[in-house]
Amino acid sequence: MPMAGGRLTRRAMLKQAALFGRRAALLGVVGLLVACQQPTSPPKPSDATPVPPRPTPQPTATLIRPVGDPKPAARATPQAGPPRPGGALVWATDSDPLDLDPHAGGSVTGAAAWADLTYQSLVMFDEQMRLAPALAEAWVMTDPTTWTFTLRQGVRFHDGSELEAEDVRAWFDRLRAPETNSPHRGWYSQVVKVEPRGRYEVTFTLNAPYAPLLATLASLRGSAIAPRRWLSRAPDTKLRAVGSGPYRIVAYVPGSHVAYEKHADYWERGLPLLDRLTMRIVPAEAARIEQLRAAAADRAAAVDRAAAADDAVTGAGGLSEDTAKRLRTDRTLTVLASASASQTITTLNTRRAPFDDLRVRQALALAADRRAALSRLLGEDGQLTGPIPTGFGSWALALEDLPTRRDVPQARRLLAEAGHADGFEAAIRTGEDALSKGVSALLADQLREVGITLRVEPLPAAEFARAVQARDFELVTGKLGFLPDPDAYLSGLYHSHGGQNAAGWSSKAFDDLVNAARTVMDPGQRKALYDEASNLLLAEAPAIWWFTEHTLEAVSSTLRGYAPAFSGRRAALKGAWIAR
Repeated sequence: MPMAGGRLTRRAMLKQAALFGRRAALLGVVGLLVACQQPTSPPKPSDATPVPPRPTPQPTATLIRPVGDPKPAARATPQAGPPRPGGALVWATDSDPLDLDPHAGGSVTGAAAWADLTYQSLVMFDEQMRLAPALAEAWVMTDPTTWTFTLRQGVRFHDGSELEAEDVRAWFDRLRAPETNSPHRGWYSQVVKVEPRGRYEVTFTLNAPYAPLLATLASLRGSAIAPRRWLSRAPDTKLRAVGSGPYRIVAYVPGSHVAYEKHADYWERGLPLLDRLTMRIVPAEAARIEQLRAAAADRAAAVDRAAAADDAVTGAGGLSEDTAKRLRTDRTLTVLASASASQTITTLNTRRAPFDDLRVRQALALAADRRAALSRLLGEDGQLTGPIPTGFGSWALALEDLPTRRDVPQARRLLAEAGHADGFEAAIRTGEDALSKGVSALLADQLREVGITLRVEPLPAAEFARAVQARDFELVTGKLGFLPDPDAYLSGLYHSHGGQNAAGWSSKAFDDLVNAARTVMDPGQRKALYDEASNLLLAEAPAIWWFTEHTLEAVSSTLRGYAPAFSGRRAALKGAWIAR
């Protein structure tokens, strides 16, 4: 970080020189790497255990531990003998899916209802956020802009039809059709055409090299494959779904529930284990916990009577920290904490004075106490973060490399040099969620020490979204959820032409780094480029990256084999089972 007068110490200058030297070297080899790309087809996996294709980053394990346990547990729910098929699971959620259409629907809650459970794509994420084969069993990049996918043979959709290359082409045609009006179309703007090559092979032609392609497909943001004949009959895709996943949706009653049944012809051998799932829509947390306790009590009594396989086990997700702490003493329940992509970020409008001055932005970054915010607002249920969320495999900066030291005297010196020795007043806009408001209020307290007065202005959701989109703010605090690839956290949010660049910040050096990272497939080279880009962001301070939250969930203690996912989805339910 800079010292007085905006100058760097000798040590910092040497470190920055090394960083920029490495950046130049990395950018210098990009052309060579593109010219020498290696095929990225994975070994053919077994039916039971897909083998992650190369190249992929080797991520750190998702943190999964009971609340109050300082040591991460190896599994979210303990094993008790071999998995047993059968049984039914009910889980309570606070959000209605609203729309089951995987291409036209844009809601996060809708995707949570069908992603990985009902609909799948060519590629998927495994439990450690590695890329793994799904409906495509192999792929190869024959040149920098041509990918050929070999489909898994014998995959059956829920309507009984077999997956074929024409279904993949039908997906792409529907995604980009004007009448679909897909909010996900932009994720695939690099794809020029999708062409079948026989019954089980399909080729993607891109307009430029694009390393995030596989992760984008795995994200299921508009990439779900449905049977083309079913789609051609113009079904009610808002209320019905026909995919290839481990569970088929047999009923969706808005405001009430979504009912699932086991897909008997599912392609992963031996999965799923549960016969039925029911997602109950229960907005109030207290009501969700009441249902959870009642079901857990019924289950415990049923176990004593040698229960049948159909006895329900209930899970409730999305707990508040206080509720999770209260539940951890209940022996009929297990409270889980897992790393998530949910970041809390304060963005500075760099196109408005005084935040167009680097010294002012750096002063705010130095005056912000991130560790205090994490401790006060989340306790131990979160982690400090940089631009790429902590926990996203090995893509994120290491915790020890994050600039977390608070330096109030240096912040004052920078403000004085920028002509604000007496401070200034500004407004910080925030969403209505408690965490964003809490961070904004805490930042206002911390900035008083350097003479800055912040007015906290909570806004309703729609008004907040409009303000961010129009850059109608000086500072704004909000939350960012899961994005499928590190490119989305950097290019989309901070590139000079990024579609979500609310800060209005621009840097050619940064643009060059993320542009280059899009063109190389080697994960080590991409990681090095993203580290450089993240460090440049931290030095330029167009935002203050606070922390990521942990996902807190309470489940019946009889549930086995379930782990929350970093992405927020529930793919692990296909391997969950009930101890009886």
